[in-house]
Amino acid sequence: MATIYRIRAAHVADKLKLKDLRESLAHEIEAFSNYELVVKLAPDSYVFIYNYGSAVFFNVPDSVQEQYLTLIRNTKEGAKIGDTNEVFLVEERPEDFDPLSNKVSFDRVVVGKLLFPKIKIICMLVAESTALDYYDALIENLLEQASVYSKKLEKQGKFLDGSEDLLKFVGMCLSSKQEIISNLYIVDSPDETWENSELDKIFHELKMMFEIDVRYRALEYKSKIIQESIEVITDLAKSRREVMLEMTIILLITFELVMNLVRH
Repeated sequence: MATIYRIRAAHVADKLKLKDLRESLAHEIEAFSNYELVVKLAPDSYVFIYNYGSAVFFNVPDSVQEQYLTLIRNTKEGAKIGDTNEVFLVEERPEDFDPLSNKVSFDRVVVGKLLFPKIKIICMLVAESTALDYYDALIENLLEQASVYSKKLEKQGKFLDGSEDLLKFVGMCLSSKQEIISNLYIVDSPDETWENSELDKIFHELKMMFEIDVRYRALEYKSKIIQESIEVITDLAKSRREVMLEMTIILLITFELVMNLVRH
């Protein structure tokens, strides 16, 4: 008889301090590191919280999920562009599958026997996929803003109304790029897969199904476009300031010459 477990992942914050969050939890802590906090609610119910702002609920009632999401949001500033969510399934079929067998499909993983190490690997990759959705939306938002400035430059010969807008846009781009770069390590193989061929297999099959590497490369490409936009804007702003400085100097020299002529 098959048993189906529901996984829900949500990216709700830009960064989390798991040590501070740990102190406010009442349930049993299954595992803890600077990267990951695992809460055990029941023998087959877990909450995984990651320091890059994602939370994954394995077989957790909706009411408990909302309690944890509220707690996480209260400990750190929420994500810039709202939450991203993903739902995935794990199906345990001990009568049809060998205990070491696994089958990955687009919406679920079918296993012969479900153990915590498998749950941990699956939830980690679902969290990464959800985080990628968030960063992709964030980059798309920045690209749209860059496009607005480019069109304004094309039509009006200027791209911003003031230096404050320029600084805000550049700061937002740099901050977003740093967030993405600082979280790139989440695609690395976890330690558990190095010594267990079954976990390694399910890790790489799930990673391929979620297109983790492909989506990261797309993010890197879009980030380069953002960087080029920043460089163009800052160069134009620098040139504008230089022209204004030169004009000021010319006006001062002209004024001095006129005053000399008046005196004589």
